[in-house]
Amino acid sequence: MWYGAIGLVVAGLLGYALWEPYRLKVTQHRVVIPDLADEFDGFTILQLSDIHGRVGVFSWRVFLGWLAQADLVAVTGDLYSPTLPRARLARQLSQLHAPSGVFFVSGNHDYRRGALHIEPWDVGEELLDNRVARIERKGGRLLIAGIPDLVKGSPQWADLLHTLRGTPGPAILLSHRPDAWLLEGIERVSLILSGHTHGGQVRIPGLGALFRHNHLPSRYVAGRLDRPGHPVLITSQGLGTSEMPVRFLTRPEVIVVRLGTGRAATVRS
Repeated sequence: MWYGAIGLVVAGLLGYALWEPYRLKVTQHRVVIPDLADEFDGFTILQLSDIHGRVGVFSWRVFLGWLAQADLVAVTGDLYSPTLPRARLARQLSQLHAPSGVFFVSGNHDYRRGALHIEPWDVGEELLDNRVARIERKGGRLLIAGIPDLVKGSPQWADLLHTLRGTPGPAILLSHRPDAWLLEGIERVSLILSGHTHGGQVRIPGLGALFRHNHLPSRYVAGRLDRPGHPVLITSQGLGTSEMPVRFLTRPEVIVVRLGTGRAATVRS
């Protein structure tokens, strides 16, 4: 008789794990950047990560509401899945728009035989791998830097850091892997937006994530990390799944980041 009870429990857990990939959530963060120009107070970034071919979010009413409010959209790698149509996702990505731009950095799944392969999406100038974009507002400046996947890509961090150090203004780094937090000189950056980990994709109560997919301290796997001397790190649990089409206690996630100056009186342009 107890075999049957165990079977029901296992079936229930498996059913939930197959259902959770469709339980999208929005996580909001406010990040204070002391040297941020007043014109950027309230600047809003919508982050999408690890889509892996899933297109459901693009018709989700709450997502469309946040997209309408976003000043910038950051797509932090891993676009496609080998089992889902690429063209459908590419059409959705092409329709993303924000006043200050839509920027993409590559993830490990965006490479084939050592080369970036994100067709049929024509990312164009929105590809931020090893580049720095300057966003200007009435004399204020915000830098958005991007680094390609730290393992499968060809990151040029030394050159990127040289550019950042030679350009005034606070900087945000887009990196598929949260390990960018460990790069030498990363303190030049105020905020890192990353993905890759899927939040572990499967978490066991009492044990946490079975797979961390990063080398950061304190068993960090997703969410926000604030440490003195380092930029704020925000790692998305991502939207899709890889290998196994399941999630457990790691709901797919859209990240919304609102920047602030920390000063009492600011001007929003």
